[in-house]
Amino acid sequence: MSGSLLIMTPKDMLLGDVERATLVEIVQDRAATFPDAIALRYLASGDVSGPLIELSYRDLLRRSCAIGAAFQHNHADGDRALLVFPPGLEFVTAFFGCLFAGVIPVPVYPPELAQHERTFSKLHAIVADSGARFALTASQYLPTLERMLPAGMQCISTDTISTDLEASWQMPAISSETVALVQYTSGSTGAPKGVVVRHRQLIANGRSIESKFGPVKLIVGWLPVFHDMGLIGNVLQGLCCGSGLVLMSPVAFLKRPARWLEAISHYRATTSGGPNFAYDLCVRRVTEEERARLDLSSWEVAFCGAEPIREATYRRFCSAFESCGFSRSSFYPCYGLAEATLFVAGAARGTIPKTPAFRSAALDRGEVVVAGVDGGEARSLMSCGKPASSEEVRIVDSECLTSTDRIGEIWVRGPAVASGYWGREAESGAVFGARLATGEGPFLRTGDLGFLHEGELYVAGRIKDVIILAGRNIFPQDIEATVEAAVPSVRKGCCVAFSVDRDSGEKLVIMIEHDGSSAVEVVRTIKRAVVEHHQASVFEVVLVGKGAILKTSSGKLERYACRQAYLGRKSICTPRSKSAIAS
Repeated sequence: MSGSLLIMTPKDMLLGDVERATLVEIVQDRAATFPDAIALRYLASGDVSGPLIELSYRDLLRRSCAIGAAFQHNHADGDRALLVFPPGLEFVTAFFGCLFAGVIPVPVYPPELAQHERTFSKLHAIVADSGARFALTASQYLPTLERMLPAGMQCISTDTISTDLEASWQMPAISSETVALVQYTSGSTGAPKGVVVRHRQLIANGRSIESKFGPVKLIVGWLPVFHDMGLIGNVLQGLCCGSGLVLMSPVAFLKRPARWLEAISHYRATTSGGPNFAYDLCVRRVTEEERARLDLSSWEVAFCGAEPIREATYRRFCSAFESCGFSRSSFYPCYGLAEATLFVAGAARGTIPKTPAFRSAALDRGEVVVAGVDGGEARSLMSCGKPASSEEVRIVDSECLTSTDRIGEIWVRGPAVASGYWGREAESGAVFGARLATGEGPFLRTGDLGFLHEGELYVAGRIKDVIILAGRNIFPQDIEATVEAAVPSVRKGCCVAFSVDRDSGEKLVIMIEHDGSSAVEVVRTIKRAVVEHHQASVFEVVLVGKGAILKTSSGKLERYACRQAYLGRKSICTPRSKSAIAS
């Protein structure tokens, strides 16, 4: 490996030791202290043996100042700028270039994805909602972007901006309260909303992550950098904490998941992670030959977030890669969301994740009862650990607005909770300004359901996703896991359960990606399994083609969008897919 990464030590680079008010000051401090240290490496092909692009802290500072100066020449202070970049380091320099000008970056889909019909409409909705006046991209995509975006927006290719401009850069009038980012939610339950994140919240969140993860020597990441988990959890955490950072594109990982693990093995990464599906994908598609070449013994924090984490995924991954040096105590379940900047709770580093069993019938009633030895159906859930010391988590009965020891809505407050939604004062007040019946608050209402058990957080699902059948709350994740276990031909992570209203009450619908073979038997098996495990009847099973299940940019199932497509009986499938409905 080239560069001078090894001159830095965890003690030198702890974020908690750096008293800076803004990310701009942190980058300046890093560049002054370790100018030649490699801040980022990018695997252009995803392969460790392929082309490698590197960026030192000095180079990051120079590019950020030059882009910032270009904005300052346009008198853009306080404006919003879309970041529309393919995977790579240009996104990172553009992001910091905005901060160095007091411009608010708005990360959106990369150019190829932004042109798709569904994401194109979301892109225009983000433009309208944010009031962005600028759009930044790489020079090869500039003509495409100019055609895609509304007239009047100024499109700029940042890779053509000369570093000579850095000499004219002036420190903008920013502080810890300045907005550093408008992060649009992925829209898994509705229209995307822009979460307003200030410098102080990003720094507070970084300290929370550091307090739970411990010192991080090197991060490997493939998560999309326009999404909060990839941007904040990988890029900003790595840069602000001074960790080495190796990135690859999400497509490179999806095409050959072994690339992710090979990069961890080659660079001796200590920290890396992704959503639940990523670990499942590695189990299914990393070959024995590829495993034989891996050494994952350096991997200390394998964080797993997004939707509720499946115990079965954890066990399969550990079983598959323990021979490669992966430790079960490295698997790190955590919980967070964009509205809290990112991180809220996580397991204790270096401990085996807790997976206690609870009585299934009690969970369906919203009660938390540990399963005993006297029989009865039980359900194992994976703990997301304890909240960070700076974050307070309450479980609240959303009707009575009182704390509860039952399953309830997860409420959060702390220094990393974001400031609200961009331009949505009323909605911001309801979501970010919630108060208990006693008046205590404000809290962030996450919209997620969960409970605390022995001080640790367990996530049960989203309020809008909950299926209520005959007065029982059933979480779609549980039904989806049952279907995937019962029908091996269902693609993992490509099954959606939701409910629809009918005159006779709420009904259960299951949508799966399937090739259509043996459809009658597949439907029969699904219905039998759901009745057996959940005592619920399936109203309809919808079979759709590969790639038809709608997901967010971070890989979350868009249950709400799938439900809307089902109700409209249109756009259920992508153009290359076919659907069959079996009732």
